[in-house]
Amino acid sequence: MLPKRALITASANGIGAATARALAAEGYEVVVSDIDEAAGEAVAKEIGGRFVRCDLAQADQIEALVAAAGPVSVLVNNGGVSGPTAPVPDITPDEWNATFAVNVTAMFLACRLVVPQMTADGGGTIVNLSSAAGKIGYPNRSPYAASKWAVLGFTASLAREVATAGIRVNAIMPASVRGPRIQSVIAAYADRNALPLAEAEAHYLARQATKAFVEPEEVARTIVFLASGAARSINGAFLPIDGGFD
Repeated sequence: MLPKRALITASANGIGAATARALAAEGYEVVVSDIDEAAGEAVAKEIGGRFVRCDLAQADQIEALVAAAGPVSVLVNNGGVSGPTAPVPDITPDEWNATFAVNVTAMFLACRLVVPQMTADGGGTIVNLSSAAGKIGYPNRSPYAASKWAVLGFTASLAREVATAGIRVNAIMPASVRGPRIQSVIAAYADRNALPLAEAEAHYLARQATKAFVEPEEVARTIVFLASGAARSINGAFLPIDGGFD
């Protein structure tokens, strides 16, 4: 029997915290994980879940996290970093590698550890967070965009590998989501282009037909749907939550 337990990386704030609340409301035991201990503990206490600290840049901490979580039926790979805002010649190999370490490698490591357990338990759901940046060329944000394209390739490949084990793997592609992360990205864009902050924010919103930020709760509700029986035949899909991004 599948355990009704979810593990969510980077779930102290934003999309991760909204997803923790949404899955807890559906009766899941939620394992909250983040590098931010105070915020993570607060979310876990709020929803009656458990908190396990994890730095996704550290492989041994990911292994410890999965072991501490125990068997799960839902894995949400939400962890990610924005990476540098600079042209390719100005980006260091360390900056490139640091972006991929959290955005891609941590996802691979978590899946590598969780898939055997889900297979033994008869199935499960894995949701990987990509981005609207995973379908565009993104000047001055090449590490981030490349990492989010990589998430899609990994998701599609894993989905085909594990489908017969009853495991579904899908990716979500949000555009700009309201919160501190997008504000830091906008601030970096404003600084790079010598723009007023308001003008930089308008630039980001202009690509979304709705001219509005995506709310974290909108992404969370989609993850709840993907974890449900209603999404039984959705596998290897890339779901945009982007307000009509182009």
